[in-house]
Amino acid sequence: MEMPVIIVAVLMFLSGFFVMSWLMSFRREEAFMRVSGPRPKVNLFNLPAVRNLSNAINAPFKGLPYLKVLQDNATFLRLPIGAIELMLVKELLMVGLGIIVFIMVSPVWGIVAALVGFMLPDFLLTSKVNAKRQAMLSVFPETVDILDLCIGAGLDFLSALRWVVEKSDPNPFIEQLEIVLNEISVGKSRTEALKDMANRVKMPDINSFTRTIVQAERMGISIEEALRNLSEDTRMTRYQRGERYAIKAGLKMLIPLMLCILPVILIIVAGPVIIQFTQGDLIPGGGIISK
Repeated sequence: MEMPVIIVAVLMFLSGFFVMSWLMSFRREEAFMRVSGPRPKVNLFNLPAVRNLSNAINAPFKGLPYLKVLQDNATFLRLPIGAIELMLVKELLMVGLGIIVFIMVSPVWGIVAALVGFMLPDFLLTSKVNAKRQAMLSVFPETVDILDLCIGAGLDFLSALRWVVEKSDPNPFIEQLEIVLNEISVGKSRTEALKDMANRVKMPDINSFTRTIVQAERMGISIEEALRNLSEDTRMTRYQRGERYAIKAGLKMLIPLMLCILPVILIIVAGPVIIQFTQGDLIPGGGIISK
């Protein structure tokens, strides 16, 4: 019974992983995307019949905060589907994996498989969101420095933003700046576009960037000076974050050290002594005390 359980568990993870990877291979088709960009792929979940089925099944759950979290993650990852369609994916995985394991193994494992199938997309979405935020955090100070240099060279903020987006290598932060430019080009104000970016990303550094630009615009402060101060603060914050990670690394190393390395050392060092002691070789007379 153990081997089928292992096989089914592997199949559950692989099925959920491939489904979510397939969904994340698409990009959201928006009205303000570049015309020269690639045409969006055909997505099954964009079909009207599938959307109507999703709305019919998940209509009672539309007011749940959980759907708001799913929608925020889908928007940040630029998935071609929303929270309702993600719920349909989770429900299909839950029902499909639950029935398969129920038939192949046992009813108890079928319930476990159903729960795993429902929660697996959340795990994959969260890991993708965290990875994208870390990638954005790694390039944020350099991008702010380039914006500062462009503004110092005589460009205004929008021209500097456009130059950075066009000349920089693709990365998550440049992607968000491109969305800001596209939203401004269709009529949204710069303040609203920056605030929408901060709401999508939900990162303290991006919030500071947005707040700096908005306050500089309102109060008439030089954006170049504000960005220079922001860049210095961001680099100091990243340095302090690296120090925290270094301190935590030493503490985390204690767990494998105590569980894996220390027992082996004890066996190697104390093992021969214990064997000789149990055999009486360490006590004169084979461990028998003569009168």
